[in-house]
Amino acid sequence: MSFLHPEFLLWLLLPTLVLFYFWLTQKPLKNRWLSEAVLEKLHAPETTMGLKGRNSLFLVSSLLIIVAMAQPVIIDSTPIEGKELHIILAIDRGGANFDQTRSLALSTLYTVLGEKIELIGFDDRVYRIAPRSNDGGILSELIKHLTPSSQLSNKPLLEEKLHRIDADMKIVVTLTPMKREDFWIVSSPSDVSAVHEKLIELRKIHLAQVHVPLFFYPLGLAMTLILFALSSMSKRQSVGVGSLALLFSLSLTPAHAGILDFKELIEAKAAYERGEYEKSEHLFARYQMKHDSPQVRYNRANALYMSGRFDRARFWYERVYTTDPGLKERVSHNLKKSIGKIQTVEFQKKGRENGANAITSATSNISMMRKPLKRETRLFEL
Repeated sequence: MSFLHPEFLLWLLLPTLVLFYFWLTQKPLKNRWLSEAVLEKLHAPETTMGLKGRNSLFLVSSLLIIVAMAQPVIIDSTPIEGKELHIILAIDRGGANFDQTRSLALSTLYTVLGEKIELIGFDDRVYRIAPRSNDGGILSELIKHLTPSSQLSNKPLLEEKLHRIDADMKIVVTLTPMKREDFWIVSSPSDVSAVHEKLIELRKIHLAQVHVPLFFYPLGLAMTLILFALSSMSKRQSVGVGSLALLFSLSLTPAHAGILDFKELIEAKAAYERGEYEKSEHLFARYQMKHDSPQVRYNRANALYMSGRFDRARFWYERVYTTDPGLKERVSHNLKKSIGKIQTVEFQKKGRENGANAITSATSNISMMRKPLKRETRLFEL
């Protein structure tokens, strides 16, 4: 168990204990003139809890309320479903012993399998071998058929290119010395082991910490003790009008805010049913700022998906952290649909860009079919 806000314990416990110490040890004013034995004879038998008993209950209640304000929770760390690390694997095509470089690249690839891996090759220029993929079979085949280069490696150009790419981990496989703090250099089998240890650390970071709240236990016990203490007090004939007005003013604002928030949620759902998806997403986003929950994130992602913003929809689907199996299944299904839509849009965009060269490509393919095929990994300059 841990506390989300331990500062309440630090700043409130000691002043509260000091205050109640003086309160409990303070003697009534009448004890200055009469002894306790005389007061005991003059005092009528009590039919309710004594003053010290009530004050003790108030002390325990105050301590429990402070504990509740510190928000005790149980932390349950679970992996984020659908979240994969983005890893860049850059391979040096230059150098004399390229077979050793290829072997190290394959060992590194097998170490980071299960994540989104982007392959890059470099010599005097930097090439993209494969975009992000978690298909280890295809990536290993591309590395196996990667050809060496007679050009010297341009390390400063590689550093410049990699610096522009945002990734969780950047690995450079090379046999020549290279120093860079934000890259992982693999030049021996021991470096592959270091990459594996770093990958384990990164995977631990990408864990969703689910907080199981416990604040209602001390809060409920404190309210019960306060009820016992108040019920033991003598009955009063009337309650001040000022006290009622104060209680009413304190409870009015939160209730009013809750009604307005609920109305905003109803409007968001109504806009979604009418097909006004952009308006619905905007309303869900405003409601999420005040009352964030897995269901609200799921609804917002649905509105984004229906409005055609598939990248943003994917972003929020991946951040629906829930233990509800039904909601998990719906989120997983919609996430796959979003990824499919994104891939379709990218494919159509590439098709339009390559449409002008379709005839030339077809002629080139026919001429290549007449010649014996040579398996070789194609490189695309970054």
